[in-house]
Amino acid sequence: MKRKDIFKDIFSLVVRILGLVFLCLGLKDVPAILDVPTILNGDKVEILSTMLPVVFNLAVGWWLIGGGLLIRRAYPEVSDHSIAQMERREPASRPLQPQESADMDTAESRLASLVGKPKDNYPAA
Repeated sequence: MKRKDIFKDIFSLVVRILGLVFLCLGLKDVPAILDVPTILNGDKVEILSTMLPVVFNLAVGWWLIGGGLLIRRAYPEVSDHSIAQMERREPASRPLQPQESADMDTAESRLASLVGKPKDNYPAA
């Protein structure tokens, strides 16, 4: 088994355990929502402030237990198409061709003529 696969498995396990923690936190607060006097006598702000953390914890827990998107984002799969593109790339340290060397010399000489010497009218920096 490759080292990257081990790290991917550990990361996947940690994400799912964290999902279980959020799910437990959400389920722990469900009885507060079912409190009848709060629902009957409470105003909208009180009901919303009671429900929002529960819904958030349950949603995040469900998303983390699934974990697919987060794990694919952390460890993207290498497709056959991307492998073919990597094989087609030329190495970055290849020697310069004679034409490329001549083009670079031409570009350097044009740049030198554009820059030129500074005029004497301007104060030195």
